Amino acid sequence: MSAAQRRRLAEAKGRLRAADSAVKSRPGIRHAWTGVDVARALAHINAVEVTLTALSPPNTVAAKLPDIIADAALLLKPHDARLDDLRQYAAKHALTDDDRGAIAQDVRAIYAACADEHVRTRSFRNLLFGATFVLTLFAVGIGLLGWCAPGWFALCVPDHPTAATCPTGGWAPSGGDIFLVEFIGLFSAGLMGSVAIRRMRGSSTPYAVPMASLLVKLPTGALTALAGLLLIRAGVLGPDVAAAAREQLVAYALIFGGSQQAFTRLIDVQTQNVLDSIPSRNRDAAKPQSPASHFDQEER
Repeated sequence: MSAAQRRRLAEAKGRLRAADSAVKSRPGIRHAWTGVDVARALAHINAVEVTLTALSPPNTVAAKLPDIIADAALLLKPHDARLDDLRQYAAKHALTDDDRGAIAQDVRAIYAACADEHVRTRSFRNLLFGATFVLTLFAVGIGLLGWCAPGWFALCVPDHPTAATCPTGGWAPSGGDIFLVEFIGLFSAGLMGSVAIRRMRGSSTPYAVPMASLLVKLPTGALTALAGLLLIRAGVLGPDVAAAAREQLVAYALIFGGSQQAFTRLIDVQTQNVLDSIPSRNRDAAKPQSPASHFDQEER
């Protein structure tokens, strides 16, 4: 082994120690949100894989080529020049040292493309969590406003002669009307979310994107239930519906809470598109493990 190769090997060992340190470090909220530790550990591990490819004997690299080509086909465009080069190397009877170095550079490009997909997935996950947090704050804020000033929201029919028309069963607005309507809407949204789980596939990534897409439905359902009842009391659906009794109002809250699916359906579609864009050999159990699937396992 030459002096340059020994230096690269020492650098690879240093990267492994850095990756081990990043994995064992106690994650804070900021690091969990941004994924800095995970990204740093994976960058070091991928760099080590590239170094091992560059330093391995040509016959060892040739044995790895089928898996490398399979990963490249998942991550690179069909007519990418690097994918064509890898296929040409696989057709060779024997690889040279120059071929081995070129393959190592292609492996670097594969890992970079895979890392980009994971960054996009994490960003989308953070967007969903952020939307859930903002909508939850909005729902709680409206509930507190209704608690402090019950008359602000017209959820009751004043002077109704035959039945109580407030959501909580009273004849006059109370502080719990808004929170009750939002809770009913949240419950209905949760039921609709359980149905959405049946149509959603899982993911080999650690970012819990399906869970984030389901959580955003809950505050959305609470707000759509409240908005629907406000429209009803405003007479949008006619005076007879506007004078609905408490039992009917609860039923309407369930319906409008479940109607959040009409708003979040596009989020479900985008979530599945994001998950489908992540390369994973785990989709086909019959195929052997490869560097890209190793990428996913190390990230977990």
